[in-house]
Amino acid sequence: MNQNVKIVFDRKKQVETTGIGKIEIYIYLARKEKKYEVVGEADVNTWETIALNKNIQAKMKHYEQIINAMKMLNEEMTVENFNEHVFTEKHPKRPDETHLYDGHDQRQSFVEFCRDHLAQENLAKNSIKGFNVVFDSVEASGILNTLADLTTANVVAYDAYLRRQKDKSDYTIHGYHKKIGKYCRLLWQLEMIPSNPYDHVKFPKGSNKERNPLNEEELLKIRNADLTGYLAHTRDLFIFMAYTGLAYCDMAQFNYKTMTEDCKDYTYIDGSRLKTGSKFFTPILPPAMEVLKKYNYKLPIITNQKINMYSHVIEAQLNIKKPVTCHIARHSFATLMLSYGFSLEEVKKMLGHKDIKTTQIYAKLSNKVLEESVTNKLKMLK
Repeated sequence: MNQNVKIVFDRKKQVETTGIGKIEIYIYLARKEKKYEVVGEADVNTWETIALNKNIQAKMKHYEQIINAMKMLNEEMTVENFNEHVFTEKHPKRPDETHLYDGHDQRQSFVEFCRDHLAQENLAKNSIKGFNVVFDSVEASGILNTLADLTTANVVAYDAYLRRQKDKSDYTIHGYHKKIGKYCRLLWQLEMIPSNPYDHVKFPKGSNKERNPLNEEELLKIRNADLTGYLAHTRDLFIFMAYTGLAYCDMAQFNYKTMTEDCKDYTYIDGSRLKTGSKFFTPILPPAMEVLKKYNYKLPIITNQKINMYSHVIEAQLNIKKPVTCHIARHSFATLMLSYGFSLEEVKKMLGHKDIKTTQIYAKLSNKVLEESVTNKLKMLK
């Protein structure tokens, strides 16, 4: 006798090649009428635990109830008829009370809720892109599909899914959880789910890679290098960022005619950060102004990826023992300003930081400059 609803693992034999297999609900209706529904993925050691999740078990029980009802009503046992009962598109009816929480259907898509709410938020383009990357990951995992799936056990399973990919640091994964947790908290505040799953679990936050800005000597080495073609363009764009503090995305939309203001001895860039929308007001230091003059005040923009790729070539050619990237250019500017005695508030304004805590990261970095200065200047101390 066939079991109408059961769990199957690794039906497509993916464990042999990837170490991870799909967890699916197998639904048998008739000899040629069957379907599979992915409810997660795991390795051979954890799939049984995940399969016992109460939401998966509740879903299986519901499917059994549908099949029993179809048999009692002598309905044709087809996938099409089964789906009508599950999704109720053709025969709308009040959702079974087991799928409701305070009047909210727990079968609705979690990611759809997130995307709909995100569309109503006034976020910068890059921030929206970052959230969508996370939402894509949630969909690919097959774990947090519905509101009913928002349990601590499933959040832990999703964390394991991210770590199995081995392409993300603890810091990056924590960022994924932070974005998902935002909407879990919102759903809980709206009383659409019984509890916030993140209230019962903590994941390692990790730390961002330590930034290692270039000092003036290294910047000079890059400025004076004899480079041609794309390497020369890359060097010039790097120098422009290193002597204005602009991030790549803000440099890419820089317009000299509409975004600058002459004030006494320096020309300033008056703009808003593309990433956060916050205002910044930063001087164009002489090396950056030389770059603008070289290109008749219109920068030769190339992609962020290519700049970083060619920057690593420059780094190797000049034997610079630090990474040369767009991010490092901005950090180098911040550290340079702090080393020349500018206050945190002044540097915050130049960089367009919303929170001075972000600027304080560079204050810690500037300690290295102080250490080098003390070592060099007090060599003769007796």
